[in-house]
Amino acid sequence: MEKNAENKPQRAPSGGRGKSAARRHAAAMLATIERGKTLDEARDRLGELSAADRSFASAMVMTALRRRGHIEAALAPHLKKPVPARPHLARALLHIGAAQIMFMNVPPHAAINETVAATGRREQPFRGLINAVLRRVYEARQNVNTVPDLPAWLLEGWQEAYGAEQTAAMENVLRQTPPLDLQFRDAISLRDWQATNPGMGHVLTPTCLRLEATGDVTRLPGFDAGMWWVQDVSAALAAPLLRPKAQADILDLCAAPGGKTLQLAACGAQVTALDTSQKRLERLAANLARTGLDARTVLADLESWNPTRKFSRVLLDAPCSATGTIRRHPDLPLHRRRSDIEKNARLQSTLLERAADATAPGGTLVYCVCSLEPQEGEGVARAFLATRDDFSLMPIGADEVPECLSMAVTGAGQLRTTPAMLAASGGCDGFFAARFQKKAEAQT
Repeated sequence: MEKNAENKPQRAPSGGRGKSAARRHAAAMLATIERGKTLDEARDRLGELSAADRSFASAMVMTALRRRGHIEAALAPHLKKPVPARPHLARALLHIGAAQIMFMNVPPHAAINETVAATGRREQPFRGLINAVLRRVYEARQNVNTVPDLPAWLLEGWQEAYGAEQTAAMENVLRQTPPLDLQFRDAISLRDWQATNPGMGHVLTPTCLRLEATGDVTRLPGFDAGMWWVQDVSAALAAPLLRPKAQADILDLCAAPGGKTLQLAACGAQVTALDTSQKRLERLAANLARTGLDARTVLADLESWNPTRKFSRVLLDAPCSATGTIRRHPDLPLHRRRSDIEKNARLQSTLLERAADATAPGGTLVYCVCSLEPQEGEGVARAFLATRDDFSLMPIGADEVPECLSMAVTGAGQLRTTPAMLAASGGCDGFFAARFQKKAEAQT
């Protein structure tokens, strides 16, 4: 069992006896994810639990997802044949139980007994099996440190792109609970917040504060006052590349849930934020209202949307595999396939063409994705420059990004972050950005 400095056991809030309901809800949530639902969709199953039980159930699910490979390797020697995933929760309960025993600060007897107690009518035939297997997992304590937790196709692609050493460092970060990054509208707001909340978090950039503890963000100081919003430090790098200023006319494409929109609006820019999802735009609107910032929102599909004018600055945060966000969404590897990457790249190229057409002559276009797959980032940017002679690469300089992430600027003048960056403080999301300039004499 891994309990070293780099892979600390997860804290289990109130994880002792009497928590069988939390364990059953966690198993139901995990089973829902395995059947195709996203982590956010599956969280609806936790609604009837107390706040403490929701926190514990969520911790179990996140641990079971992050350490999936290790858990399956630990269970396998004690199962004569695989336990079916439906119609019952026996398989999910085994994973939830093993997650507690192997990686969480839960007393083994409580982890085993309460997980067994979480069985329902459908799991009764497997009750003895669950009890026996979990006891054997605890007794065996086999070393499964070399087992990968991510799909082979994903790791192979990363090893090719980043090398074995970087991939291993990325894997280590992805096994950990990530910190929480708060993005403030300006440096003064962050300093004011720190003055009234001394000792909370540490500053990553002049506008980004990192908190080690996570939980209900609505209970953090300054939430109701709209002093900040949640945004990973790497995702916050793209908007400043447009060099926004007061009254600048900016088009933010695929904008929701709106972190970059808020950044641009905080600069005083006139922002038009477009997205195809009504629900996500409503969330963006709520964030704008909470922070007191302003932007015009447009519900439309970029592939068919026809703007009535062109914009001097355009930001496209394109839909992608989102493999750069596995730190916070460990369910993603269950829902992604290698074939998705090529499909995404084709869509991104199409959307980048649309964004380019919406850019005014002499204007700036920033393309970004929260993907670690070069085919979705560098590959799309390279193909765009090969087919659009009305655009040229506008190199990103090291002085345009925070010092803590200066290494993210590539030799090609583009931006590439990986989870291994800032590893000492919890890493960051994988992110890519490229900036282009449209020729002033271009006619479209």
